[in-house]
Amino acid sequence: MMQIITMQAQPFDQFVAAHPYGHYMKTSMWGLLQEKQGCRCERLGLLKDGRLQATALVLTKTTPWIRWQYVPWGPCVDYEDEALSQEVMETLIAHARDSRVDFLRCDPNVLRMEKDIRGNPVEGGENHENITAMMKRLGFVHRGYGYAYNGSWVNRFTLIIDLKPSVAQIVQRFSKARLNSLRRHEVIGVSTRTGGRQDLPALCEFERQLAQIQGFQPHPQVFFEQLLQVFGDHAVLYVTSIDLCQMIAGIDGEIQSGKYHKDPEALRAKQKEKEKAAALMQKYGSHPDIAAGLFIRLGHQSWDLYTYNHKEFNFVKAVDQLHRFAVEDMKNHGVTQYDMCGFSGVTDRSDPYFGLYDYKRSFGSVYTERIGEFDFNFHPRRKALWQKGDHYRRRLRRKVMALWYGKKAKK
Repeated sequence: MMQIITMQAQPFDQFVAAHPYGHYMKTSMWGLLQEKQGCRCERLGLLKDGRLQATALVLTKTTPWIRWQYVPWGPCVDYEDEALSQEVMETLIAHARDSRVDFLRCDPNVLRMEKDIRGNPVEGGENHENITAMMKRLGFVHRGYGYAYNGSWVNRFTLIIDLKPSVAQIVQRFSKARLNSLRRHEVIGVSTRTGGRQDLPALCEFERQLAQIQGFQPHPQVFFEQLLQVFGDHAVLYVTSIDLCQMIAGIDGEIQSGKYHKDPEALRAKQKEKEKAAALMQKYGSHPDIAAGLFIRLGHQSWDLYTYNHKEFNFVKAVDQLHRFAVEDMKNHGVTQYDMCGFSGVTDRSDPYFGLYDYKRSFGSVYTERIGEFDFNFHPRRKALWQKGDHYRRRLRRKVMALWYGKKAKK
């Protein structure tokens, strides 16, 4: 029989960081952020025969209408050992029952099955649908293997760059478009550095610009400050800038070289690009920041949480440079899995989010689908009523935000 203990933050996080199924959302640091949102956080260790076999970050939320528990990305356990995984899940169900919640939600970061970059199953590849079957046998209700943006609390689809090869080999897997923009960056003076708290206003501004285009509510700066504070050295902020003096000089050199003398149209395009660079320098100075990205790294994994670029510099493709720099920096810190954090799961051009998938796959990433979301319902009727109300509440909020920020963008 398994024993549950409450763990101190440091050994809890050490276990998670070293575990093959670790995740930043399984740490005490993530728990601290959730406590600021009104959740109660428990750092549970699950022991068998006196040995620590698993950990679980259990978040409890109580409202006037419902009380639930959530284990983000599931417990930290060896899912290759199905019997152990089942015992851990049974223990968490019992803990939730003793806590008198209406439902327990869990979404293990377990690979569903190995797939190629187009999302087709790889014959003879890994398959962990046995864990899905085990969860169902225990009484969990599975949300299914549907579209990513279906209201789930986390996105079960992502694209991950394998950082185990050399940097040169990793970069060779980038698409031609990415490599061309990186070569162009050498000419026009685009570079990336590791930033800090002082660079958060740039990150916020770039997110605000995107929010005005897409109609969502941007995060306040205090949100990012809390994230940096809580995660400490595990949080990394990358900032990409451009040297507009070098850009102008580089373009001028190309014009003077004579390479465009037989192509008047290309020559005019270069002259316009030079004029645009001069106008941007007059507006923003000679060395403006044009992209920023906030990442988390833990153990052998990293996650690109928030990356945005300056919309007036879209033509520069600054995020290509940011990822190139971040890939090497993460590899130097022992990271082997560079998670680009989420896409729709659909690889067809008809999908409205195809562009996001197309961009993330251009870095030679691996299609990754996890087994999804499970609910153990202690009070199904209460849960169903709450879920229906929550669906309409979030739907209304999205519409209000889109209208509000869309209107502001038109001003």
